Amino acid sequence: MSEEEAFKMLKFLMFDMGLRKQYRPDMIILQIQMYQLSRLLHDYHRDLYNHLEEHEIGPSLYAAPWFLTVFASQFPLGFVARVFDMIFLQGSEVIFKVALSLLGSHKPLILQHENLETIVDFIKNTLPNLGLVQMEKTINQVFEMDIAKQLQAYEVEYHVLQEELIDSSPLSDNQRMDKLEKTNSSLRKQNLDLLEQLQVANGKIQSLEATIERLLSSESKLKQATLALELERSALLQTVEELQRQAAGLSSREPGHAQSEPTGD
Repeated sequence: MSEEEAFKMLKFLMFDMGLRKQYRPDMIILQIQMYQLSRLLHDYHRDLYNHLEEHEIGPSLYAAPWFLTVFASQFPLGFVARVFDMIFLQGSEVIFKVALSLLGSHKPLILQHENLETIVDFIKNTLPNLGLVQMEKTINQVFEMDIAKQLQAYEVEYHVLQEELIDSSPLSDNQRMDKLEKTNSSLRKQNLDLLEQLQVANGKIQSLEATIERLLSSESKLKQATLALELERSALLQTVEELQRQAAGLSSREPGHAQSEPTGD
């Protein structure tokens, strides 16, 4: 891509596809994503989840770079390009699907390792070395998965757990103030998110309105052209009829004209 096209694509990924949220300074969205991945791992690959929990290995130890770089930091470029294709098609939840598929397909090998260092090293350094067959298998599995409702439920669950964690401990006045400030900060961020979404929506509306205006203008021009063609067709039909009448008149006069001429004898 040219520099301008690349910038527009980055803007589309950040705002339209929603990736911008995970790069904010508080990294709260990344924390939510790690919780969601952990819950999904619990749902789809319980034995692997238990094995990782037994060795105190959370997704943040290995999966954070996957989300922050869309797998580009560790995986082959060809695979990363396929992931981007799927993100443009299905949205950012593809990152969860790819992560689940990769962990699930390498589960037997991960379960063979029995300590934190070797497990994390395998996931970070060995797992990304995908062959073509493994790559295609991962892509096909992603298209078969539907986790949208689970992701939404686990995001709500994360916020509920955080609130319960805060409410369960007695708070001093300073702590209450801190809690209120954090709540206000969170609300301000939500407002900013909504404003961004509104701006994106307004941009799309303006683009659609411009498109509609162009289509209406084209429709008007086509109607005028159609009317002109119909008038031309009518004129041509009249001309044809007139020519046919003239031809008929000429043919009716030709025999009589021939009889009146001298024979030359």
